[in-house]
Amino acid sequence: MAPERLHGLRTAHLMILTAVALLTVLGLFMTMSAHTISALSEGESPYQAGLEQTAYALIGIVVGAALAHTHRLLGRLVAWSALAATLVLQALVVFSPLAKCINGQCNWLDLGFTSVQPSEFVKFGMALWLGSVLAYKREALTKWADLALPALIGIGLAVGLVAADAGNALVIGLMSFGALMLAGVPVSKLAVIFGVFLAAGYAVVVIAPHRVYRFIVAFNPKACDELPDLCWQTRQAEYSLASGGWFGTGLGASRGKWSYLSQAESDFIFAIIGEEMGLVGSLTVLVLFGVLGFGLFQVVRLHPSRPVQVAVGAIGCWIEGQALINIGMVIKRLPVIGVPLPFVSAGGSALISCLAAIGVVFGLMRTDPEVKAALSVRSRRASRVAAVTGAGRPAAWAGLGEGER
Repeated sequence: MAPERLHGLRTAHLMILTAVALLTVLGLFMTMSAHTISALSEGESPYQAGLEQTAYALIGIVVGAALAHTHRLLGRLVAWSALAATLVLQALVVFSPLAKCINGQCNWLDLGFTSVQPSEFVKFGMALWLGSVLAYKREALTKWADLALPALIGIGLAVGLVAADAGNALVIGLMSFGALMLAGVPVSKLAVIFGVFLAAGYAVVVIAPHRVYRFIVAFNPKACDELPDLCWQTRQAEYSLASGGWFGTGLGASRGKWSYLSQAESDFIFAIIGEEMGLVGSLTVLVLFGVLGFGLFQVVRLHPSRPVQVAVGAIGCWIEGQALINIGMVIKRLPVIGVPLPFVSAGGSALISCLAAIGVVFGLMRTDPEVKAALSVRSRRASRVAAVTGAGRPAAWAGLGEGER
């Protein structure tokens, strides 16, 4: 592999790791801050939400680290098993009495000792599956029959099972469409698929009146005068962002979380960040997601393996698309559809699945022997020793100029 490619992948690895670490740490602090008042009003410890989120973060880090050192993540057995397991869990939410409803949304699976949101893990299973299935078809993707079996049918099944959770259904559609583009599906077929996706989205919206109203108030500001209840969350989010100024009211000093802004620790945590950390804090979050997105894009662009490109591209569309939807929802540019801000919002299922996905990215990057050698700590240490002693360099570093080392 060309030295510049290895250098670019090492830089991308560092960018992704740094952005995810900072976003996760920020999320731990902001979750605790946003949940303090509601916890005290319910007689709970103000630190409970922060401690729970920390526990979820540790689980996600362990899972991600294990996946980062797992081989054959895109093997057919692993990919199909991951998708099947997550779809079965989601089917239990839809068709079994184990479903648990929170704030009117029945998207959780009650396991007794805890509850999980399977739709968050469906996205993880889909990323592996799309990378495994699409990348190996290549030329066959120009034919509708080969494209439909199994790719389009699998995507349709996943979106259909998650349809009640409109936000995550939209994210699955976005990541699937991105994977289809990277896999090389012709533009003419992508246009047809996009049209079908829009039609399905329209159907999901119109069958639920409250979703129709949310779209109306998002794109017609005057509608808030007639439907003030549906504008309550977004108006309070605007007030929180506006009151933050340049540098914020200070960590823990938000007024919006005093029962004015519902779901402050999850769907609307970006508004609390804007209030307590100001415009500077909000822009910092945007920059971190920009760094993360650029790092993932670099992996897609530079890694030599097509399956890795498709899978990492799907994960990038998932995380970056979800962040865009969440922030757009908070600033009233998109309807409120209830998706968390990746790595930052409260919620164990979302945090664990996102950290696991980053672990998959690192694991897939290491499928190429040269990339694995270049990313290893031992290789970097060896290169420094070689530079001082004049000893031989690792093969993965061969050809690198002195400045590049």
